[in-house]
Amino acid sequence: MHVELEALIRLQTIDQETSQLRAEIAALPKHLALLETRLAAEKAAVDLATKTQKDEEAMRRRLESDLKDQQQKIAKLRTQMSNVKTNEEYRAFQHEIEFAEAEIKTIEDRELESMERTEQLAQQRKAAEAQLADNTKAVEIEKEDARAASTEQKKHLDKLTKSRAAERALVSEELLRIYDRVSTRGTAVAYAQGQRCMGCQMYVRPQMWNQIRSGGEVHTCESCGRLLYYDASREPQPVPVPEKPKRGKKVPEAGVD
Repeated sequence: MHVELEALIRLQTIDQETSQLRAEIAALPKHLALLETRLAAEKAAVDLATKTQKDEEAMRRRLESDLKDQQQKIAKLRTQMSNVKTNEEYRAFQHEIEFAEAEIKTIEDRELESMERTEQLAQQRKAAEAQLADNTKAVEIEKEDARAASTEQKKHLDKLTKSRAAERALVSEELLRIYDRVSTRGTAVAYAQGQRCMGCQMYVRPQMWNQIRSGGEVHTCESCGRLLYYDASREPQPVPVPEKPKRGKKVPEAGVD
C-alpha cells in the first residue's frame, strides 16, 4: 500500500477518535448540569413538602383556637342561661349552645383530618429528604468520577493531537487538501473492494481498479471524491468446494467366477 495512504488511514482513525472524544468532553458539562437540575427539583420537592406540612400545622392551630372560642362561648351562654326568666329566652340560649356544639363537632372532625394529613405529609417529607440525601451523595460521586475521567480524556486528546500532527507531516500538501476537503462531509479515505468504493458503493473503472490494487499511486473515487486504497485481507475468501468421495472398486462376491 502507498505510504501516504497508510498515513492517511491512521490520520482518519485519529480524527474519528478525536471527534468522539471532543463530543464526550463537550457533553460532560451538560450532563453535570442535568444532574444539578434534578437535584434542584428534588430540593424543591422537599421544600414544598416542608411548607405544606407547616401550613397544615398552622391551620390546625387555628382550629384549636376556634375550638377554645366555641367552648368559651358555650360556657358563657350557660352562665347567662341560668339567669333567664322566660322559656323563650331559655330556648334561644339553648339554640345557640346547640349551634356552638355543632361547630365544635365540625372543628374536631377537621382537626382529626388535619392530623392524618400532617402524618402523611411528614412521611412524604422524610421520604423526599432521604431520596435527596441519597441522590446528593450519588451525584457527588458521579461528579468526582466525571472530573477524573475528564482529566484523562484531555490527556488522551493531547496525545491524539500530537499523533495527528505527526501523521499529517508524512502526507503531501496536495493529498492533505483532498483529505481535509472530503473529511468535512464524513470519511475521506475508503477501501475499495470488488471494484467498488465502499464509501459510496459506486463502481470504479477497470483500469483504475487495477491501479488501486497495485498500490503504486493514490486515486480518488470519481463519484464521492474519497481517497481509495486496496486491502487484500478484506476481500471475501472463496468458499472451499468439498471434494467428492472417490468411488471404490466393487469387490466380487465369493464363489462367483
